[in-house]
Amino acid sequence: MADAGSRKRAQRLRQTRRERGDRETNVWLPREIGTAIDEAVERGLFPSRQVAIAHALEAAFVRKEMKIVT
Repeated sequence: MADAGSRKRAQRLRQTRRERGDRETNVWLPREIGTAIDEAVERGLFPSRQVAIAHALEAAFVRKEMKIVT
């Protein structure tokens, strides 16, 4: 279980992100998609799952070209 300090840091981070207009969303992903995301991160295409998912959503809904971190 997280200690009080780490909970407060997480709360501050969430608050900062809310203030800049970000929104936290929980989504259940099919196994194949989760595996593909993990593999992309392991290959170094993205620094984290969060970045990989944000890039995919941006490409799908904002209609921008995907920017892949190499």
